[in-house]
Amino acid sequence: MSENVIEFKVLDGVANILLSRPKQYNSLNGELRNKFLQMLNEIENDVSIRVIVIRGSGPGFCAGADLIETSAEDIPIQLENEYKPIFEKIVNGKKIFIAAVHGSAAGIGSTLALACDFLVMSQNSKLSFVFSNIGLIPDGGAHWSLSQKLGYNKALEFIVNGEHVSATECEKLGLANKVFAEENFMDEVDSWAHRLAKRSPLVAKGTKELLRFSKNNDYWSTFNKEIKIQGDLAKTDDFNNAVKAFFKKEKPQFFGK
Repeated sequence: MSENVIEFKVLDGVANILLSRPKQYNSLNGELRNKFLQMLNEIENDVSIRVIVIRGSGPGFCAGADLIETSAEDIPIQLENEYKPIFEKIVNGKKIFIAAVHGSAAGIGSTLALACDFLVMSQNSKLSFVFSNIGLIPDGGAHWSLSQKLGYNKALEFIVNGEHVSATECEKLGLANKVFAEENFMDEVDSWAHRLAKRSPLVAKGTKELLRFSKNNDYWSTFNKEIKIQGDLAKTDDFNNAVKAFFKKEKPQFFGK
């Protein structure tokens, strides 16, 4: 009988995705990867969803790939055909993705967390970059994420040493956006996610696109791309309605059009 490996619910514009293999520390097996991608495809096409929170059940966020069902020959095939489409939906997506990490995020679970737009952690959680302990490099775009956020030297140190990085250190280094207390972790995450869901979805889409673009382009290329996106936003109902709300000293409502 198939296990219920992933759960999904939506409330007021916020989708919660729960990785649900707690006995296996939510390690990503074939069924979970397949259902995860299906879920992301549905979310992408649902205009009512603005923010997606990814979290894990049981004692931790995600232990990485399920090595029991994976041979050495499978690894590059799975990365190309199964993991990459999942990461593409998150990185290139138009909506805000939040990784809510409690316990440990290890292996590709840690790089999944880093691929999200925001990373929030509970006080006692950690990111574990332990690939080198089994003679592998981090994957899932980890070298890009770590080098962009930490610089060459620190990224190399984490990878070669197989570091376990505490939530406090992650926040200090800029890997984590926020750290919340254990006892009210998910309440705090949900509260922030719902505040974000009330912000402009078109701004989120445009800013994600621009920040990714700016990583590999110069100042003036980014400046010119901003002109194009700003021009498009200035023609929207959201902008016009927000300006009216501003002069009325009211809070704007954004509908994504």
